[in-house]
Amino acid sequence: MSQVSISDAIGDAAEKFCGLGASSMIYDYAPMLQNHRPTEVALPALIEGRGLPEQMIPDWCGLNLFPDDPVQVHAMRTSRPFCWTYHPGESSPIAPALNNNIGHSVAKRLLEWGLGRGMTLPLHLPKRGFATVTAFLTGPVSQMPSFEALAAFTLEAHILQERLLPQIEAVRPHIPHLTPREVECLYWTSEGYSSKQIAHRLNLSESMIVKHLQSASRRLSARNRTHAVVLAERYGLLG
Repeated sequence: MSQVSISDAIGDAAEKFCGLGASSMIYDYAPMLQNHRPTEVALPALIEGRGLPEQMIPDWCGLNLFPDDPVQVHAMRTSRPFCWTYHPGESSPIAPALNNNIGHSVAKRLLEWGLGRGMTLPLHLPKRGFATVTAFLTGPVSQMPSFEALAAFTLEAHILQERLLPQIEAVRPHIPHLTPREVECLYWTSEGYSSKQIAHRLNLSESMIVKHLQSASRRLSARNRTHAVVLAERYGLLG
């Protein structure tokens, strides 16, 4: 596909989603997925939508509502498209969070804006991060999308993601390269093993293990071994 601007790609997708009953949509991308904490939502580096209230994106990012959004939290736990609703009493995968009063500020705003129902596709991008595509629906719960409409939304969302890949590369941070042995030593460190224990496990000298860990720390610009493990997990280098 030829490269297009973010604005044009989002606009084209919004038109497609409108044909599926959506009133508005939003796309967000975070370059690093902290896969060791599957419910932890990072603020997006790229976020844009169509047909949204003017204050929505500033509130989501500036007031830190984004990490508390039950839709985003659920999206981190699945790779399947799903429909959701913030309306009390309606069946939804985010209902347990709402029943526990999680995301109350998010729910309040979306309901006030008439954006209380929608469908979302999570996009777990290997070595690239995490994105979601969400279309907000105007109809009542009885008119939630059919299987065919959800499938059509999923296809169009994937097309949007493909068109945005060049722009994503521009905002994605440089991921340091580690050798397989450095990754292996950091992995066993993350599991609580000492240098001596790792040396025994890998049949290497303890001094060699220390050398690999020091090298990995330098490549990651880490302050110490613990910091190196945290950064390696954040970059998705430990699997």
